[in-house]
Amino acid sequence: MTSTIKRFCDFINERVIPDKQGEILVLLGPPGSGKGTLSKKLVDEYGFQHISTGDLIRKSDDEELKKTIAGGNMISDSDIRKMVVKELNTLDLEKGIIFDGYPRNIKQAKALNRMLGKRGVGLNHAVFLDLPEDIAKERLVKRAEEEGREDDASMDSIDKRFSEYTEKTIPLIDSFRKSRKLITIDAEKGRTGVLEQVVESLGLKKP
Repeated sequence: MTSTIKRFCDFINERVIPDKQGEILVLLGPPGSGKGTLSKKLVDEYGFQHISTGDLIRKSDDEELKKTIAGGNMISDSDIRKMVVKELNTLDLEKGIIFDGYPRNIKQAKALNRMLGKRGVGLNHAVFLDLPEDIAKERLVKRAEEEGREDDASMDSIDKRFSEYTEKTIPLIDSFRKSRKLITIDAEKGRTGVLEQVVESLGLKKP
């Protein structure tokens, strides 16, 4: 047996392919569009599991990562991928999974596809919470006041995040739209309205 074939066989043997997969979603949208709020509703009411890169970073013991985010900058693709892989390995692939904050760019989306493919599952939909920039920024300022979020603490930090979103995430949204996996949600309709749109679009049922 050649080394290439042996490696392939070892890879196949190491994979644990689930009998079925739950709904796997990516949440996209500008900062302040309500991705975290929507995720919590889907977890509490529809049994989804949640991978939030923001939560992973805030819970991390790595102070440098926290400083990077507080300054409105993004951490490296490699570092965020490692965090996501570690968290994904703790989840049940037969239940629904929400990715919130990952992927943020096309390179990360390709990494996510490989990550899921190795586990015998795939992405179902990308849910885009569409919200005008001025309204999103107002929400971030209010959130900073109410929750003390360091990543929302200054307009300079907020502006950097929007610049990153425009440059890297909008092309990703366009890519999902072309692949027909994108579901666009009007995020101006408030928490209840957003949830109702998502539930209807995906045909979700409470467990």
